[in-house]
Amino acid sequence: MRSASLKGCVPWKEWIICVVNTSVKPIDSGPAGNHPKSVADALSAQMAQTSRGPRCTKRTAARISIMNIIRSGIVKPGDLLPSEIELTKILGVSLGTVQAALRGLQDIGTIVRRRGDGTRVASGEPFAETIWHFRFMSREDGSPLRITDQKTRVDTVSTHGIWSDHLGQCAQYVRIWRILTLQNNVQVGAEMFLDSSLAKGLGETNASDLTHINIRPYLEETFGLTTARASHFVQTTELSRKTARKFNLSPEGIYYEIHAKTFSATQTPIYFQRIFAAINDCALLL
Repeated sequence: MRSASLKGCVPWKEWIICVVNTSVKPIDSGPAGNHPKSVADALSAQMAQTSRGPRCTKRTAARISIMNIIRSGIVKPGDLLPSEIELTKILGVSLGTVQAALRGLQDIGTIVRRRGDGTRVASGEPFAETIWHFRFMSREDGSPLRITDQKTRVDTVSTHGIWSDHLGQCAQYVRIWRILTLQNNVQVGAEMFLDSSLAKGLGETNASDLTHINIRPYLEETFGLTTARASHFVQTTELSRKTARKFNLSPEGIYYEIHAKTFSATQTPIYFQRIFAAINDCALLL
């Protein structure tokens, strides 16, 4: 494995994604040094609050609730989460819903699940093999930088752009726009494009359903879009003010610009993704 600080454009090896908008404020864990009421109480409160969101499924609400107590510091890296059975009682959902919520967080590297050890908040573990695109490392100690917060918007566009080179001249594209916060407060902007005719209904998907998940298995499970391989390249760039505003990034400094193109087993293009991150804030793992 190598960390990258690159000038120009180079091809790089295969990796995939993660995903947005919690729109629910995490429960405050209280003043520094004070332990919160309890993990169970915090989870229950988060679930009640998150479930009130429009069109929010139980699976999504459970996943966001667990993520929120992690990013609030109610549970910390290395801490053990309640068991799956305990989570069904705390969250008021089925075992299958709990397992789906945990699987989503495991796929983006937020938690680690081991037989006989239970489920823990990820600490210094390497990235899982399921993570292809968002492999950023701390410049200080080389530790993985995982997603802590995310905002997402899903819409459809008919304009053509760099994504058309991979997807072709489609009548309409689904665009998934994201602003991500990683550990160490590293900010990342990302947008993904798909041919809307291959994923009918994705453009009307509630953004919360794409919050804190790896989109690749979601596309496979929901739309039958299975990614068999991906190609990548990275270049360094200066952001235009328009792009900086779009992703709430600083227009100053040099950024990684990562392009990812994915394909099915029959070489059908699945999606194109573009990612921006300041090179001074993180190292890039190839």
